Amino acid sequence: MGLNFVVSKDTDVLEAFITGIRKDAEDIGDNMIKVVGEIARKIVIAELNKHRRVLAVRHRPALADDVKLSIRKDKFGERYAQVSGGKRTGTLWHIVNDGNLYSRPTHFLDNAMQKLDEAIDEAWAQAER
Repeated sequence: MGLNFVVSKDTDVLEAFITGIRKDAEDIGDNMIKVVGEIARKIVIAELNKHRRVLAVRHRPALADDVKLSIRKDKFGERYAQVSGGKRTGTLWHIVNDGNLYSRPTHFLDNAMQKLDEAIDEAWAQAER
């Protein structure tokens, strides 16, 4: 695949064209981050619901009921989606995922990441249409 340009004396048209391509690419990237973030959130909730326990008295919400999605920028300006536990359950994710002396590990994060790989490919295929 190639791209040929014929540049005349008017370079403003070329700059506007390249700026338009850059803006469109950023918009598509931002949209994909939101779409993939929502997919990741749904997958994590589904994985946590597999390990839900029914308790008579609950002092905190269930892990699957307290999942947050936030779109952030790192120090280099790159945007990413972060799926994490809420204020009351976020500190318990590593115990549920890795286990401890009294509980077996569930590895729900590993399972969610494997399913997310397939979902990202499907999301890109839909975005190309």
